[in-house]
Amino acid sequence: MRSYNHRNSNRWFFLYLKFIFLIFLTGSILSTKGQKTDKVVLLNGDTLTGEIMSMKLGILTYKMDGPGTISIKWEYVTGIKSNKVFDFTLRNGEIIVAGLDSLFQSHHHTGLNDIIEIIPIKDRFLNRLIGDVNLGFNYTKSNSILQSNFSSNIAYVIPKREFNLKLSSVLTNYGRDTSFTKKQDVLGSYMRNLNKNYFWEVALGWQQNTELGLSNRYLFSGAFGWQPLTDNHNRLLAAAGLSYNQEQSLETSQFSGNLDALFMINYKRFYYSTPKLSINAAYTIYPGLSDWGRIRMQADLNVSVEIFKDFQTGLVFYYSFDNKPPEGSLSTNDYGIMFTLGYVFGK
Repeated sequence: MRSYNHRNSNRWFFLYLKFIFLIFLTGSILSTKGQKTDKVVLLNGDTLTGEIMSMKLGILTYKMDGPGTISIKWEYVTGIKSNKVFDFTLRNGEIIVAGLDSLFQSHHHTGLNDIIEIIPIKDRFLNRLIGDVNLGFNYTKSNSILQSNFSSNIAYVIPKREFNLKLSSVLTNYGRDTSFTKKQDVLGSYMRNLNKNYFWEVALGWQQNTELGLSNRYLFSGAFGWQPLTDNHNRLLAAAGLSYNQEQSLETSQFSGNLDALFMINYKRFYYSTPKLSINAAYTIYPGLSDWGRIRMQADLNVSVEIFKDFQTGLVFYYSFDNKPPEGSLSTNDYGIMFTLGYVFGK
């Protein structure tokens, strides 16, 4: 009995030692992974030691012991050093997965000004999510008009690919005559970047605009485009393609199919100093092919300013036009200006 108890106690002792060893090993690994050994050299000559979290839209997000996570303007950085592997997006549209030394060795003419995005491989999922959520309300007492709006844009970017989801809803209640109008859009898209800043994109969406007599529109589009301007403060792209939709008016339960040409241009301007400012302008025109002579247009302008960390305020303007709107339309155009408050992430 004593030898059995002795063997049993030895077994538990060795299990205990293994448990302590695993805790020590796990702690050592986590400690090693958590070490902040990246170096950043600033324009004034200072060298900071920490961890490169990301660099997007002209801002380097850097984590240090003590100060925590800080934001540094990329134009103030004169040198970086790290032994980690990153996803680098260059000004010419090329995307490279490499270490810093490998990047500069394989691309001899590449400098810091040619890098427009840096994402650590180990954090690429969360760090590649970019988005915002915005809400707004307007009320006019004289005519009892209440308007609410909601919008959200979420993008997931991986090397040479980008997934986008856009949601928007504008609801207007005309209190005195009890009428109610709705403008709602849901659009999911996939973009594939090619060499020399060219790309192709496909999109699938749903639209509703009761002001223009539109009850439902389901659309599928494909386009080929070019990004002539891509740097740390600007994005400009233009594209052309085809769009097919199934459309239902307010006056009927039947759907009709339409094939349209598609031309679009999008410009983004962002300056993330203090205060952070962004401008996003988009214009799309759909000349009818199956319904010859019909022209639809959509213009959007979004201006936002950061009021405190990760929260913004802004103005949204939209304009929709259809020279041959569906039955039940009140007009050939619809437009609005809205004040919004929102939360941003990943920027």
